[in-house]
Amino acid sequence: METNIIETKVIKIGFLGNSMAGKTSIINRFIGLEFCKDNMTTIGSNKLEKKYKVKNNEDIKLVIWDTAGQERFRATAIKSLKAVDGIIFVISVVDKSSLDNLYEWYNAVKDSLNNPIMILFANHIDQEDWRMTEEEICKYAKEKELAYFLTSAKNDKGINEGLSYIINEIYDRKFGNKNNDNINNNKNNIIIKEDNKKKNKSGCLRSKKKK
Repeated sequence: METNIIETKVIKIGFLGNSMAGKTSIINRFIGLEFCKDNMTTIGSNKLEKKYKVKNNEDIKLVIWDTAGQERFRATAIKSLKAVDGIIFVISVVDKSSLDNLYEWYNAVKDSLNNPIMILFANHIDQEDWRMTEEEICKYAKEKELAYFLTSAKNDKGINEGLSYIINEIYDRKFGNKNNDNINNNKNNIIIKEDNKKKNKSGCLRSKKKK
């Protein structure tokens, strides 16, 4: 008697960005843990798994890599993500260096990884002392053709929307129409998931910063 074995589809996503940008807090929120402002700094990389239902109602296995953000661990972090399908860059809107250093993270991915789908999370939007403007974030995203989301791990904003976006984009590329080149980082997909959004002159979707 033959037995039909249905193999679970797997999607792998890595998080990259400066230390203290909030990568671990974002991941913890997504997998269902409570927000903790005193998460220990990640050393090396950590792997987590979660069952996730994609847009066609199919269950997949999601593998998430949380990586260290210190410069001395950059090469190790990139090496641990060799097999990922997608990258989420995380910056903190209250740390200008996290945006400045994003160029190095982005270039490291382009030089070392096999064309993963990439998006950007601008985190800590719940805080008032922003060290960058939405225009600066938008400019970077347009330059690199990244979809981007304003997020807050503390208030659980934008995280599920952003991860749903990249997971379903990866699913379409990996298990759907693999010849559709428009799936990957199309410049028309530059977006912010927030309330009261409106489009500015640069073509990016803007939203009012919530206090």
